[in-house]
Amino acid sequence: MQYILNTLSRHVILLISSAIPFASISFCAVAAEPISHQEIQTLISTIYDKPNMKVETSPIAVVDDYAVADWVQGQRGGRALLQRIKGKWAIMACGADGLKDLKTLSDSGIPKPTANNIIAKLNAAEKNVDSHRLHLFSLFGTKDDPMQMDHHEHHNH
Repeated sequence: MQYILNTLSRHVILLISSAIPFASISFCAVAAEPISHQEIQTLISTIYDKPNMKVETSPIAVVDDYAVADWVQGQRGGRALLQRIKGKWAIMACGADGLKDLKTLSDSGIPKPTANNIIAKLNAAEKNVDSHRLHLFSLFGTKDDPMQMDHHEHHNH
């Protein structure tokens, strides 16, 4: 009986000790996500902030080396598709609701499982966003985009 208990306890200890590296890997991935969010927000702000009109970037869905970030600047809004290349985030495209479409993301070179995870994370995060702000995310590059409307008005004069 003692032999069985000693053998069993060794297996339990091995099981627990083998789970520790996986738990720390999982923790590191979760801890790195806020850093990615901050890097993405800084990148977008650096490129698009204006003196009297800052870009607010949130929510952001990061999976592996890809992300979709929702943004608002004044009465404009949209989404940015980003990729981390050699440790640095780069904007691949800006758009609207199309950046939540599996085909659009996979056509951009994002593996389908990663694209599915990005969409799921973004949809979950957007459940906490008020309806007006959510509407702004769907405007960039569409006929309802305030920038497009301003552009057309200037041509009419």
